[in-house]
Amino acid sequence: MKFVKLVAGIALAVFGIGGLAVTTGVSIGVSHPLIQILENSSFIGLLGSMIFLSSGMWLVLWPLVGQSRRYGLKNRRMGMPTIPGATSIPSVTTPRFRGLPSLSLGQGKIKYMIFGSVALSGTVVAVGMVFAVRDVVSSTYEYPAPGAVYADLHTGGTLGQELPPYADGIESQTLQINLAADARLSELTFSNMELGRSGLTDCVVIQRDASNSTGYLYVDNMVISGTTSAPSYDMANAEIATLTLAGSTDGHTMGATLDSTVSDQTVTSLRGTGQFIADGGYVDRIIINLMGNATVQTLTYDNAHCSVGGWNVDYVKAGTYTQDATTKWGTGSGVDSADWVLNSTVSYRTATSAIIDTPVTVR
Repeated sequence: MKFVKLVAGIALAVFGIGGLAVTTGVSIGVSHPLIQILENSSFIGLLGSMIFLSSGMWLVLWPLVGQSRRYGLKNRRMGMPTIPGATSIPSVTTPRFRGLPSLSLGQGKIKYMIFGSVALSGTVVAVGMVFAVRDVVSSTYEYPAPGAVYADLHTGGTLGQELPPYADGIESQTLQINLAADARLSELTFSNMELGRSGLTDCVVIQRDASNSTGYLYVDNMVISGTTSAPSYDMANAEIATLTLAGSTDGHTMGATLDSTVSDQTVTSLRGTGQFIADGGYVDRIIINLMGNATVQTLTYDNAHCSVGGWNVDYVKAGTYTQDATTKWGTGSGVDSADWVLNSTVSYRTATSAIIDTPVTVR
C-alpha cells in the first residue's frame, strides 16, 4: 500500500517537474515544438504543473505525518469538507482480476484526493492546450497568404515574412517568391489564382532583384493554360527555344527575333530541388523575384485571372513556352492597339502562332 502511494506520488511529481521545465522554456525562449504550442498559455501550464507537483509531493510526504511524533510534533488529522444535504461519500472500489494481486489506491478519503487531484490537473492542462493550439494556428501564415513573401525556397528559408505596405499606407497583398541565387525547383505552379488591385500596373511579374544585374530564370517548360486572362501581356529580355502561341487578344504584336543559336533548356535531374505550389488564392499580384540565376523544371500559370494590371515577364530562358487557346488578353481598346506584345529583345529558335485578334475586354 505504501509502495503504491510512493510510486503514484513520484509519477505525479515527475509530471509536475516536467511541466515546470516546459513552462520555464517558454519564458526564456527555448525553441521546441511543445514549447511553441505552450507559448501563449504559460500561466495555465504553470498552474497545471504546480498541481501535479503538489499532488505528488503530498503522496510522498503523507506517510511521514503518521510518524511525526518521533520529532516531537502532534499528529493532526485532516478533515474533508462536508457537502450540505449529503449524508455520506459514495464508496469507490478499484477493479479486481482473478489470479492477480489486488491493487489498492488507499483507504477512506485518500482515494478521492488522488482522483480529484489528477482530474483537476488533467482538466487544467487540457484547457490550456486547447487555447494554445488555437492561438498558434490563428497566428500562423498559410501560403499563399496575401502580403507574404516566400524566400530562399531551395534552403527552406523564411516562410510568411510580411511585406511592407504600399506608399499610400495600404497593406501589401502581394504573393512574392524570392528565388535565391542558384535555387533549383522541380515545380513552380500558380493555379486558380484571383489577382488585381486598383492602382497597380502589373499583376504577374518576373523580375530581377535590385541586387541582381545578370541572373536569369532557366525553365524547361513554361505553360500558361486554362482560363488565364489579363488586360495586357508583355515579354522582353528573354530566350525561348520553342514558342507555341494561341489565345484571343485585343490586338497583338509578335516582334520577337528568330535566332537559330537559342539553346534548348533541359532540366531533368531533380536532385536537390524544391517546389512551390499555390492552388487557389486571392492576392493583388504575383512576383517572382530573382536574386541570381534560378532553375525550374516546370513553371505553370493555370486559371490565373487578373482584373487589373498586366503581365510583365523578363529575364527568362526557356526550352518551351506554351500559351493555350483558352487564354484571353485585352483592354477593349480595339484590335488595332496591341495588348499582347513579344518585344524584339525576345529571341526564339522555332515558333508556332495561332493567336486570334478579336475584341476582348478583361475586367
